[in-house]
Order: sequence, then C-alpha cells, then structure tokens
Amino acid sequence: MKKDKLHNIKNLGFKSPEGYFDSFEDKLMAKLNTPESLSEIKSSGFEVPKDYFKNLDEDILSKLKKEETPVIQLSSRRQLYYVAGIAASIVLMLAIFIYKPFEEELSVEMVESYLEDRDLSSYELAALLADSDLLEDDFVITETSFEEDNLESYLLENSEIDLIIE
Repeated sequence: MKKDKLHNIKNLGFKSPEGYFDSFEDKLMAKLNTPESLSEIKSSGFEVPKDYFKNLDEDILSKLKKEETPVIQLSSRRQLYYVAGIAASIVLMLAIFIYKPFEEELSVEMVESYLEDRDLSSYELAALLADSDLLEDDFVITETSFEEDNLESYLLENSEIDLIIE
C-alpha cells in the first residue's frame, strides 16, 4: 500500500472487549498470587532426554562429518597433452608435405614493368645499375646498331616536335 492512502484506513481489523486493558493487570496479579493455580502445574511440558548434554557434542560432530565422495575430473591434463600432441603433429605433417616453395623466377618483362611503373629517370636508373652487381659476369649488354633513318623515323613518330625544337 502506498503511504498517501494510509489516512483512509479507519478499521485495523482487530477488536478487544471494552475495558479489557483497564482491569487486565489486576486480574493477572490476582491469578499469580493464588497458590492453588501454581501448584496445579505438575510439569513444564518440556523434558530433556537422559544424558542428552553428555553426548550432544559427539552427535553434532557426527552429523557434520560429510562422507568424502571421489571427485571425477571431466578433463584431465593427460588427455589434454595427448590431444595437443596429436594436433601439433598433424599441423607439422601438413606443413611439411603440402608446402611448396615459391620458385618463380624473375623474367625480363617483370623487371621492365617494375622499372616503368616506378618512373625512374635515367640518372636514377644508372645509379641503381652501378650500385647493384648486375654489371658482373652474367650481365651482358647487347649493343644494337641504330641507323640514322630508323632513329629519325622513331623520333618523329614518338616524340613531340616542340620538345625537339627547343
């Protein structure tokens, strides 16, 4: 119930006879002072078994002792080691038998396309060739003889006239 509705409750539901608490104390004292009423009580209604407190500690401790049940582990470390060893050996076998080394050789076209994509100037290209070991025994520069007519026709077809004039 909410607190704001408590002021509406007029009847609590419990009733006591009129004047009950006015004479209650006097009636109780009168009953307690009469020796007849107390002598009529022969027992309190509660009895303690014989030697109850002597054996109480042992009884409580025996009830507290729990039987130890064996603990069964769901997964033991030994099984984990077996599974891990099998998985590692499978991965190792796959790595050994399936692995194919990369044996692609560089072709002249690949080197040419790489150098063209880099947009190197002739000076940078010469510096790269001088720094590398390409000018060793295996590298042979083929000399081609250009005829003047071929050279002139090539320049006219592939270059701009303005650049040649300047």
